Amino acid sequence: MANWLELPDDMLEHLTSFLPIQDYHRFSAVCRNWCIVAKQKRYCSAQQIPWLALGETEDIKKRKFYNIVEKRHYYLDVPQLHGKVLCGSSYGWLFTLDRKLNFHLVNPLSRECYDLPPPPPFYEGHLDLFEHDLLRYLEAESDDEEAHGDLREIFEELQRCLVVKAILDYDPSTRSDFTAVILYGEDNTPAFWRPGHDAWTAITGLPRCLEDITFFEGKFYTVRSPIADNYSPIYTFEVGTDPKATKVKLQVPWKGDPNYIIEDRTRNFSTNYLVLLFGKLHLVERFVETSEHRLTTEFVVHLLDLEGNNYSTCRHINGHAIFLGGSSSPVIIDPSQFPNCMKDAIYFTDLAYGHSELYGAEDHGIFDMIGNSIVPYYPRDVFHHTLAAPIWFTPNS
Repeated sequence: MANWLELPDDMLEHLTSFLPIQDYHRFSAVCRNWCIVAKQKRYCSAQQIPWLALGETEDIKKRKFYNIVEKRHYYLDVPQLHGKVLCGSSYGWLFTLDRKLNFHLVNPLSRECYDLPPPPPFYEGHLDLFEHDLLRYLEAESDDEEAHGDLREIFEELQRCLVVKAILDYDPSTRSDFTAVILYGEDNTPAFWRPGHDAWTAITGLPRCLEDITFFEGKFYTVRSPIADNYSPIYTFEVGTDPKATKVKLQVPWKGDPNYIIEDRTRNFSTNYLVLLFGKLHLVERFVETSEHRLTTEFVVHLLDLEGNNYSTCRHINGHAIFLGGSSSPVIIDPSQFPNCMKDAIYFTDLAYGHSELYGAEDHGIFDMIGNSIVPYYPRDVFHHTLAAPIWFTPNS
């Protein structure tokens, strides 16, 4: 019988390129030589399926993650995540914000971390809060409720709601000249930051109520809520010394458009995502009904033709799966590489955004585009951080 411990290093290195992240770490634990081989990382790693980033365990302060393929929880002791709201996820990095508005970009597996400037003030009263009350709050000698409980409540509310979305244009593990973009404040204002900058730079020329943002072909694209115009205008901008936005001529479908093939659009509200799929930009509409609970009922996917200012509605996504969440960057997966992953499906997380006390954090599931149905991937009584709903996290070490 062959001795696996004596396999040539080049063969072992090639084998690691097919392993999901959890098996990669198991591989490195077999013996000293395999550990050395794993650390070389000479081959591109296999595509990773996202984990669900949940809350902390109260007793041991470890962050809880859920692997939907293995149907198993992992508990990671990452000090940079203790007591933090996860307000963004991109390329395996998490944007974290604590109640004193310390903002960080963390890779929970490699433990790399960037200190980010605090999110900018977004209205006059907020500016006064930043300049005076935050300083008093930070200089307080204790976290005693009686000493400054009023300020604590204010800053915990900001921690929940200040940053709505945070993304990256490139993976900081492979490029040091990356850009981070956030949507922040009551108006979902976009701002960007690059390593070496002392503050966030706001993007001008954009309306209120932006819903999502993505990076595509060297530019950032953002989409506005359909509430104001009964359609969803798309804007694009490039970051630089004088960042400005321009409106894309394409108008995304709205109720009454004869070209829109979905007949019933009677919903409580909808929200939009911009998704890069097969090298093309897509708009994904999510329809949600609200009563005692806030539950998603349907998704509709549109392929956007930016040059022809047109769109087409997709009945399927060529057997792939999309992982969507309110604050995490979309992830596209080929289910043929992963057992138990559904084809032509959209895996989605809750949209509670800190309103879980009103609606719970149970609006998560798998939307089957072919069967037009929703099935769960996790129990409805999801274990989640008390300040925010779960988000997708793609392991990257």
